[in-house]
Amino acid sequence: MLVLLVFLGAAGIAFLEASRCAYRSDGEWRDELQASLILGVAAALIEMFIARSGAPNEPSSAGFVLVAGVFLLDDLLYYASHRAAHRIGVFWASHSVHHSSLHFDFFTGLRQPPTWLMTPAAAAPLFLIAAGAPVWVVAASGGLRALHHFLLHTERVRRLPAWVELVFNTPSHHRVHHSSEDGLIDKNFCAVLIVWDRIFGTFAPEPAGGVSKYGVLDAASEGSVLSIVVHPWRRLVQRATRARTGAGKFAALFAPPGRLSG
Repeated sequence: MLVLLVFLGAAGIAFLEASRCAYRSDGEWRDELQASLILGVAAALIEMFIARSGAPNEPSSAGFVLVAGVFLLDDLLYYASHRAAHRIGVFWASHSVHHSSLHFDFFTGLRQPPTWLMTPAAAAPLFLIAAGAPVWVVAASGGLRALHHFLLHTERVRRLPAWVELVFNTPSHHRVHHSSEDGLIDKNFCAVLIVWDRIFGTFAPEPAGGVSKYGVLDAASEGSVLSIVVHPWRRLVQRATRARTGAGKFAALFAPPGRLSG
């Protein structure tokens, strides 16, 4: 139920933002609504099913150090899994759905792949739970991270105070992540703390003139929901089929995408 409420709230925010945007044509509105809402509902239903059939998550006592430690590790694991989703072909085929919109707004935040279970991000919470972290702490950390990440998808917030931009992921940083411009691809993978990108050398500031181009170059950015979801997998299979050796086929599936990421 919590997942559904969060999704409905996020959808409401997206509609509020979209109602104030004048740059979309009627056709763009229809396509964006169809793609983002259908994909968002599919991802939310999958998460609801997993939550209902998973381990019980009644709150138990947990000290501040434990909660903070789980949050930091969860954020670091998200950085690692998100970076892998951009750099490994079979994972990018799924994750590229989220990057497929040519716009950058809250509807983009809703556009999640129904195949997200095939990405490393799905395994990160299981690792934390297996390591002994309370389920409710992992769930709360993941929920707050997801909400923060959703709110990053906007062009209405320009730059925040310098200390915020230094420590946290902000809309400015995330616009760079969704850019398909040369020099900005595969940057700013963090969820909440941008410090991981700064530490591991994947940080890039937003250009003074802002980001002017979003989307991906090796996936269907517009069209039906089916084409947006299926096109990256078709491209991946074609790459593997063209390879003549077993090693070549393996590389086609797991090497970085030809376009890299957007």
